[in-house]
Amino acid sequence: MEIQWPLILFTFFNCLAGGIFLMQGILTLSGKGKAMQLASCVSAIVALAVGGLAVFFHLQHPLRMLNGFGHITSGITIELIFVIVFALAVVLYFLMMRRSEEGVAPAWCAILAIVVSVALPFATGESYLMSAIPVWDTMLLPLYYVVATVMLGGLAAMIIAGATKCEDAVKLSATVACIGSVVCAAITVIYAVAISGMGEHFTEMEYYFDPTLPDVAMRQTEEVTGAILAGEHAVAFWLGCIAVGCAVPAVLSALVMVGKIAADKALVVAVVALVCAVIGTIVWRVLLYEVAVNALIQFQWAL
Repeated sequence: MEIQWPLILFTFFNCLAGGIFLMQGILTLSGKGKAMQLASCVSAIVALAVGGLAVFFHLQHPLRMLNGFGHITSGITIELIFVIVFALAVVLYFLMMRRSEEGVAPAWCAILAIVVSVALPFATGESYLMSAIPVWDTMLLPLYYVVATVMLGGLAAMIIAGATKCEDAVKLSATVACIGSVVCAAITVIYAVAISGMGEHFTEMEYYFDPTLPDVAMRQTEEVTGAILAGEHAVAFWLGCIAVGCAVPAVLSALVMVGKIAADKALVVAVVALVCAVIGTIVWRVLLYEVAVNALIQFQWAL
């Protein structure tokens, strides 16, 4: 198995789409964000479409798509169902917004937006739970996707609010982004600690020889599972995921939240924060693949 960039992009854009729509639902319930409703709906649909396109690059052939969708309990079918439900919810929100005399979607649409926006990343993460890949086979994966969705949504909403001059939505979006960034950092560290303790789930091979690397000794289980916290991937994890991907967005959004940065000047700050968050979430997805690949090369899942 190698790193599947189409799947990394698919899960990322699903989280981004869910985050944007989630934040719009929160803003609507709070009586804010009226001017950015259309922009949020369009942005969510675009992000969802880009993620869907990435899946097609992964499957590569139409028959593979049909075979995958032909099994109702398969992960890809579950993802498709939730993507369709999410898209329908966005369209419904838009139609109810246009129908309303006040130009604002009703509260029940906002609640629906929040529900489907949380369900989408959770279902995406849940579809990757498989005993064959122990570092993925934990509920921390869908939980991470959900908290990353909150972080990305808050930051994206700050950008949309700044672009649409919807200043009443900036502070609340920054608050959600700050909370999401802090929680995302905590869940990521917990996930990394959990992975470092997964060595017992592998059965070491008594004899091993790689003809392509005849002079390289087989690594111990702990060297693979512990590579994120204190091994070869530690720099990427602590610097890329935690410092750049979570700490920087948390600090920048906190400055906007407490008023140190005015709402009308928060656009540039939000862009920088979102770029950092994107880097962090992509790096973490890559690390999950790296550890999974290195583990599968030399070990087997103990069933």
